[in-house]
Amino acid sequence: MRVSKSTLGFTASALLMALVSGAAFGGSASGTLSVSATVNTNCTVNSPTLTFTAIDPTAGVNSTGSATLSVKCTKGTTLLDIKLGPGGHQIASGKRQLNNGAVNIPYQLFTDAGFTTLWGDSTTTGIGSKLSTGFSAFSSVNTAQTFTVFGQILVADEDVAANTYTDSVAITVDF
Repeated sequence: MRVSKSTLGFTASALLMALVSGAAFGGSASGTLSVSATVNTNCTVNSPTLTFTAIDPTAGVNSTGSATLSVKCTKGTTLLDIKLGPGGHQIASGKRQLNNGAVNIPYQLFTDAGFTTLWGDSTTTGIGSKLSTGFSAFSSVNTAQTFTVFGQILVADEDVAANTYTDSVAITVDF
């Protein structure tokens, strides 16, 4: 039997179309893609530096300084309190101390510029209560709330050698 080239070409084309059409029109299925996102409640606090005015033991005046804490939180978050730890060199009476080797300078931190309300963590004797008022819900993480820490070194504690004295106080924000 003799098959012509045109018949063979037609048969191959028909077979190819049958295979292609079967794959292209085999049916369809549908489903749903679920999409979600979780926004966590979180806050961040900056780590400022409080620098006291230069101490001149002969001047007979208290040295003071201040620093601004900046807190940013997830929208709608309410702060419960801000705690300042005892520092790295706290003494038995509860005062924090700046330190250089074996020499210390006692100092205190306050919530107000009049130096009347000590700012602490409410758990360490002598360093005051945590700041737990003056908070509101955050309108946006882009809008920071600020709180000023006021520091004071009493003139009676300034009789030390000329040098640089430092301390580090932990900041804890509860929300």
